[in-house]
Amino acid sequence: MKIKRMTATFGCLDHQTLELEEGLNILTMPNEGGKSTWCAFLRVMLYGLNTRERDKRGFLADKTRYQPWSGEAMEGELLCSWQGRDILIRRYTKGQTPMGAFEAVYADSGSPVPGLTADNLGDVLIGVSRSVFERSAFLGQASLPVSQTPELEKRLSALVSSGEEDVSASQVGDTLAEWQRKRQYRSKGAIPTLEARRSELGLALEAVRDVTGQIRDSKTEIDKYEEVRAKLKHQIDLYHAKQDSAQAEAYTRAEGELKRASEQLERLQAQLPEGGLPDKQALERARDQVAQLRGLDNSLKQAAQAVPEAQAAWEEAQARAEDPVFAGEASAARSRAQEADRRIENLTRRQRQAGRFAWLFPAVAAVLALAGFGWGWAARGGFALIPALAALGVLAVGCALGAVWAGTKKKCAAGIQAVLDEFQVSGREAIAPAAEDYCARLAGAERAREELERAQEAQAELQARRDADWQELRALVDTFAPEVKDVFGFSAAVTRGLTLLDALDKARQNRESAQRLFDTVAERGKGCAGAIAEEPTVTLEQAEAGFQEAERRLNRHHNDLSMAMGRRGSLGDPEVIQAEIESIDRSLEQCRLDYDALQIAREALEEADTEMRNRFSPELNRRAGAYLQALTGGKYAKVRLNRALEAGAEERGGVAVRSVLSLSQGTADQLWLAVRLAVCDLALPQEEPCPLVLDDALVNLDDRRVVPALSLLGTLAQKRQILLFTCHAREGELAQKEAVR
Repeated sequence: MKIKRMTATFGCLDHQTLELEEGLNILTMPNEGGKSTWCAFLRVMLYGLNTRERDKRGFLADKTRYQPWSGEAMEGELLCSWQGRDILIRRYTKGQTPMGAFEAVYADSGSPVPGLTADNLGDVLIGVSRSVFERSAFLGQASLPVSQTPELEKRLSALVSSGEEDVSASQVGDTLAEWQRKRQYRSKGAIPTLEARRSELGLALEAVRDVTGQIRDSKTEIDKYEEVRAKLKHQIDLYHAKQDSAQAEAYTRAEGELKRASEQLERLQAQLPEGGLPDKQALERARDQVAQLRGLDNSLKQAAQAVPEAQAAWEEAQARAEDPVFAGEASAARSRAQEADRRIENLTRRQRQAGRFAWLFPAVAAVLALAGFGWGWAARGGFALIPALAALGVLAVGCALGAVWAGTKKKCAAGIQAVLDEFQVSGREAIAPAAEDYCARLAGAERAREELERAQEAQAELQARRDADWQELRALVDTFAPEVKDVFGFSAAVTRGLTLLDALDKARQNRESAQRLFDTVAERGKGCAGAIAEEPTVTLEQAEAGFQEAERRLNRHHNDLSMAMGRRGSLGDPEVIQAEIESIDRSLEQCRLDYDALQIAREALEEADTEMRNRFSPELNRRAGAYLQALTGGKYAKVRLNRALEAGAEERGGVAVRSVLSLSQGTADQLWLAVRLAVCDLALPQEEPCPLVLDDALVNLDDRRVVPALSLLGTLAQKRQILLFTCHAREGELAQKEAVR
């Protein structure tokens, strides 16, 4: 078999085509460029897609992993040559099953290929099952080591020893062991099972008589309650007949009510405007907006009244704030009053001082003058002119000074009165209250001004809100009542719309209720009979209760009868039981003989298997050694594989076998490649060799190791098509350089 072309809509492959040739095909693709996807696609085309596989934590099933990235259905074509003719194979999605449809036709005629099905395609074309193909001819970077499976072991060992593929020693040994286990003296073995069965049959013979009496009693009770149930069923049927008559009348009423509800709904629907009505929520919002608009109009009227009132109050407060004494800000008035108080205080203090000096100086001068007169009189013994003149001078000076201070006192009093006259008050204590009264009147005027501004702002805000609500309401009402031009019309239109919608909702509900009622009674009421000829003798409740009780008792007795019949059926009659006991005795004897024979067969098989392994291992080792020698340039000449397919290599001229774990990664990959090639020779059919698929199998080999590997693959490709997928251009360049074909 050789592959010529693959076309895939599969994973990252979107209607991509891969043309292939005979011999060695080196397919260079970048990482994540589709190498592994092409390999998986080929496997699916040959052996199908396991749709029963499910996604698990950390694992994606192939049906999920390779779902086309483009979102299209999974499908593909494979053109190959087989038995001298080209065959076109198609798998595509069927319903919800990816790759569930299958076709295999001859490319030249289009006629189906006999014997090829979706299930056996790989087995027929490749010649081996899926598991053998994956473990032999399907090589990946991470899958070079060979894993042992019973089927692979069977083919390898059988092909080496006898050329047949139908017998595996391990499988036969397992089968013989399982047959022995089925006959061993264990709880699930044939012998203890037969002995237990014989004991059960003995007990069954004793239970047959008891079961027969139970069956007789149950049948008697069943006959009794069957008669009771039939009588009560007749009474219930009479009541149902009466109900049918009532249901016929209900059907007629429901039909008429449905017709009336439908006509009412049609009449209301005919009242709808040409463009329909907004939904109920929109109309309810509009209704609220109408009420809000009316409230805004009222508020605007109040605001229109409040603004002039506030204007008048402000003007009045301004007039009150005007003062013949004070002007300007309150702080200036208070400062002026404080300054006047300080002036009066100073003048008052000077006035008091001047008053004291006004009498003090004349008094002192008088005392001095009297003293002068007295001294002069005493000194002269009579009136003395000079002392008298001096005393008169002192008195005159004192009086003059007293007059000066008296004038100062009058000036201070005049200054105080001038200040009081300035502030138009009668006393000093009235200046500060007058200033505070002015400040209070000034603050009142400011408050009146602020109140006026607030009234004006409120009026403007209300007007803006009113205009916005008007426009929104206008836009809504225009959709179903463009003729309306005022708030009253808006209200009426919205009310009519809501009323119509409510009426429509109610009509629809009535129509639905009438329909449900009609549907409920239609089946039972249509065609029901009229009056009945016989009247029931008991109430419906009594009949139904008695019927249920009869049913309950019948069910219980039927269950008892079924259990008894089942027991009797399981026990059987004495003759049958005795015959079965005799058969068991013969079976026990045969089981013991079979067990001894199987033991002899297992011992003989083990001897034969040992001899076969001695023949199998050398052949596989020989072929793998020859390949390893070619791959390593003769450095390693022998390969040793044990029964578990664990490998080791021996250097040329060496005496010890080195485990694969002790080899370098490159040498280990060479060893496993040699083993896989040897496995292909032994496990795969040779009459029509299937392709060998390698996915980055040489990635860990350096250039020195790649060259002999390519040379070996080129040699093998003369007999078998080889698909070498690689992410490096190295393989292709080296193959061209070394002229590998």
